[in-house]
Amino acid sequence: MALRESDAGYRELFEENPEAMWVCHRETGQFLAVNEAALRLYGYRRNQFMELDLSRLGQVAPPAGDEDRGLPSLQRRVDGTELEVQLTWHPVTFQNEPAHLVLVRQLQPTREGDDQAELRRQVAEQLAQLEAAHRELEAFSYSVSHDLRAPLRHIDGFSRALLDDYGEQLGSQGQEYLTRICQATGKMAQLIDAVLQLVRAGRCELEPREVDLSVKAQVIALELKHQEPQRAVEFEIAEGVSAQADAKQARQLLEILIGNAWKFSSKTPGARIRFGVRDEGGERVYFVSDNGAGFDMTYAEKLFTVFHRLHRADEFEGSGVGLAIAQRIVTRHGGRIWAESVPGKGATFYFTLSR
Repeated sequence: MALRESDAGYRELFEENPEAMWVCHRETGQFLAVNEAALRLYGYRRNQFMELDLSRLGQVAPPAGDEDRGLPSLQRRVDGTELEVQLTWHPVTFQNEPAHLVLVRQLQPTREGDDQAELRRQVAEQLAQLEAAHRELEAFSYSVSHDLRAPLRHIDGFSRALLDDYGEQLGSQGQEYLTRICQATGKMAQLIDAVLQLVRAGRCELEPREVDLSVKAQVIALELKHQEPQRAVEFEIAEGVSAQADAKQARQLLEILIGNAWKFSSKTPGARIRFGVRDEGGERVYFVSDNGAGFDMTYAEKLFTVFHRLHRADEFEGSGVGLAIAQRIVTRHGGRIWAESVPGKGATFYFTLSR
């Protein structure tokens, strides 16, 4: 087939055709002509398109031989976006040169592709809404926690002033009431601090690097022994355990888990706390275990819920926020955290740090 620009039908056949078309040299691949429909499809100006190398359009493989051939191809527009097309190659003679007339037909997405695109759009939209709600909740929690401090200080301060100045007039019953008010405000202040820690755990910028978890665990163990020197607790800390993590958050995570093991083994003779790592199917799984009070696995899913406690406050003190902070730290590092326990036989907390 000869395609001549001088032919009367050339403009109708090629230039004004609603189908995208271009002509390239059969041997060199150099573009010889392009119609307006193709320019609209690819987004180029005519002079830009004519200067392109054939490979710049994407996956382009002219068929061997002189027969017509339709081939699927993934092409690129001028802005870098991709489009799936079928290229139909017709061998022609153009300007006395061997060439290919190429018809470009954009493939319509399948219904499955439409569904997937819509699903991706909905997921992205929901993630954006969730992220916005999360930021709003964090800001609200921070604001409320901050604003509660002043009235709590006033309640505590005036209660202590009453005890100091009017204690004898109030009698033992009145003194007990004021003492309980002071204790309650102290507990509330601890909860506020815990909530702020939870907020900070989700807001701070991570700086991952190689962290020696063994050294951090050993330092935490020494600090706990220094705080309560009367306790005889055996620590078994594996050496050389490291991870890619944010150093500050890794320290906070171990403080929570080892601190919990210390607390819940406080009533156990011969208390023992272990820290180490094991390989499970190529994944490094870190653990902190104790032989303390343990818990009923029926309630394991509630462990990481804010303010949820599996033991009474008069048995073991705590804010009920620590494990929620631990979960947030692990999640931000792309890992997961879970626990196994038997009541009266201790508990083991496992976590991964995938990032």
